[in-house]
Amino acid sequence: MSQDDRPEAERLLRRQLDRLWVRQTLRTVLIEQSGGLDPTARVILRAVERLGEVRSTVVAERTGLSRPVVSRRVAGLVEAGYVRTTPDPADGRAALLALAPAGRALLDELDAQGDAVFDDVTSVFDGDELRDLARLLARFNDRAAEVLGTGDEAAGAAQGQ
Repeated sequence: MSQDDRPEAERLLRRQLDRLWVRQTLRTVLIEQSGGLDPTARVILRAVERLGEVRSTVVAERTGLSRPVVSRRVAGLVEAGYVRTTPDPADGRAALLALAPAGRALLDELDAQGDAVFDDVTSVFDGDELRDLARLLARFNDRAAEVLGTGDEAAGAAQGQ
C-alpha cells in the first residue's frame, strides 16, 4: 500500500470500528436488559468476580470508577442479592465484597447469552480467519494501550470482562 492509500485505509478502518462499537454497545444493552444489570453494575460485578473477596476501594481503583459510584452500585448489588459483604478481618470497619450465588448465576446467564450471539456472528468465518482477526485486533489493542498509556486490566474492566 502506498502512503497515498493510507488515509483512505484509515478512514475505512475507523468506519468499521465505529460499526463494531455500536453493535457491541447494542449487544451489551440487550444482554443487560434481560439480566436487569446496568453497565456500571456489570463492571463492578465482573471486577468482584475477577478479584475475589475485595474491598470496594480496590474495585474503584481497578475499574477507574469513583468511590461514591462504586459505593452506591455495590449497595444495589447487595440489595439485589448479587454481592455479599463480610467484615474485613484486617480492619473491622471495612467490608469485603464477594459474588453471591445469585451474582454467579446472573453472570453465567449473561455469558451464555453473549456466547450465543458471538457464536452466531462468527459462524460465517473459518478458524484461520478468526485467528487472523484475533491476531490483528491484539496488535491493534496492544498499540492502543501503548499510545494511550492504559494497561490490559483497565481496558478489561472498562469493557466488563
